[in-house]
Amino acid sequence: MKPRQQRRRRTCDADGEPIADNVTLRVPRNDRALVPMTAERVRRLRKHLLETLLAWHRVQDRGGMASPLPPAFDGFTAQVAQTACALCQGWCCKGGGEHAYLDERVIARVSQAMPELGRWSILRMYLARVPPSGYHGSCVFHGERGCTLDRSLRSDVCNNYFCGGLGSFVTTSESAEPVVVIAGEGEQMRKSPVLRP
Repeated sequence: MKPRQQRRRRTCDADGEPIADNVTLRVPRNDRALVPMTAERVRRLRKHLLETLLAWHRVQDRGGMASPLPPAFDGFTAQVAQTACALCQGWCCKGGGEHAYLDERVIARVSQAMPELGRWSILRMYLARVPPSGYHGSCVFHGERGCTLDRSLRSDVCNNYFCGGLGSFVTTSESAEPVVVIAGEGEQMRKSPVLRP
């Protein structure tokens, strides 16, 4: 489903009374089935991590290659982003496969943040984050409650990507208007209560 741009519309409160104009933010929705994690998926993740760790270890200036962790949103923008992602439940995670976009730059960042961990400890830490069940056709870390990786362990792709509707909102969120988030379409649609700044 292609995300739609935000638009203004009038809604009603619980009693059917009109409320002030608000921004309607449309995001996609994950409808994949939750399935048990397979040993094969974990094996492919382990292989990818080993290759990435070895490539990172061969680099002379490991610290200089670390990707910066982008700052988290705060305030109303954070509230809207968290609501949108919770309603969507990880539609954008579908490309993560068994690599989760993890690369040498992410490993360098993790190593800088946790200098007490060696290569094998980093490997074990990531493998321990694989959930017992995940969404079919989605990222290996995409579990029932969302991503099992903290922001500091996620790839740059994961930390910087926003779907069309949410991306437009976070880059132009100067508005002090209420927001309603709608994920999906038709009978499968999920809708948030009115979020107020």
